[in-house]
Amino acid sequence: MGKYGQQDKGPIRCFKVKTFEQLRDLIENEISRIDRYIFRGQSNEQWSLNPTLNRLIAHARKTGAKYGPVKEFVSAHLERFKLEIRGRRGDNPPKLPENELWALGQHFGLATPLLDWSLSPYISVFFALGSINEDENYRVVWCLNRDKVKGINEGLIEEDKLHVIVPDSDDNKRLLGQSGMFTKGPVLQSVDDWVEKKSKKSARSVLIKIDIPGDRMFRKEALKKLQLMNINFSTLFPDLFGASLFCNIVSEDYEI
Repeated sequence: MGKYGQQDKGPIRCFKVKTFEQLRDLIENEISRIDRYIFRGQSNEQWSLNPTLNRLIAHARKTGAKYGPVKEFVSAHLERFKLEIRGRRGDNPPKLPENELWALGQHFGLATPLLDWSLSPYISVFFALGSINEDENYRVVWCLNRDKVKGINEGLIEEDKLHVIVPDSDDNKRLLGQSGMFTKGPVLQSVDDWVEKKSKKSARSVLIKIDIPGDRMFRKEALKKLQLMNINFSTLFPDLFGASLFCNIVSEDYEI
C-alpha cells in the first residue's frame, strides 16, 4: 500500500485520503492531465456507478415484474417519455435526438441509462459531501479517463461501448453550472463493472476511486474551502431548488 493508501495498480485504482490537503494534492499532482478525466462524487463509497435505469430494472425484477427483452423495455420507456412530454416543452419545441431526450429526462427525474459526471474534480467533491449523511462512512470521488475509454471502445461492437456524451446545454443551466456531461453504457452494467471486464489486463488507471472521509469535521472544512471556490448549491443549481439547498447547508452551522 503506497501513498494515500493506494491499493491497486490495474484498470481501477483506489486511494484513500484523510485530509482536504491530501485530496487536493492527489487531484492536482498524482492524477496527471486533469483534462483527460471526468469526475463524479457519490455520498457512499460502497455504491457502484449504476445509472438510475439499471436500478429501476433491478427493482422491478425484485418486485415480481416479468422478465422480457431489455432492449425493448428501454425503447418503450423512452417512447413513453416522449408521449408524456407532449405539450410540456413550450410552443413549437425542436425535435430531440435520443441522447438529448435522455438528458432532458435525466434533468427532470426520469430513470435513464445516463450517469452524471463533471469536468471539475472539485464540483464532484462537493456532490460527494453536499448531502447530510449521519453514518459518517467514507464518501467517494470517481475519476474516469476518457482517452482510455475511447481506446477500449475501439475493440468493441457498438452495443458494448461506453460513450461519453456532451449534450446540447443551451437550455440546461444546471448542466452548464456543473460543467456536466454523461456516460452511457450497456444496460444493466455499471461503469466500474464495464471497466473491470472490458479493460485489458495491462490497462492502468482507466478508473480511479478516491475515498474521502464522511465525518462532520472533514465535511465542514471541505465545504468551506469549496465555498471559497464559489462551489455551492446556489451556483450548481441556479434555480429555486438550488437556493433552497443552499439555505439548508448554510443553516447547518447556525447556532440555535
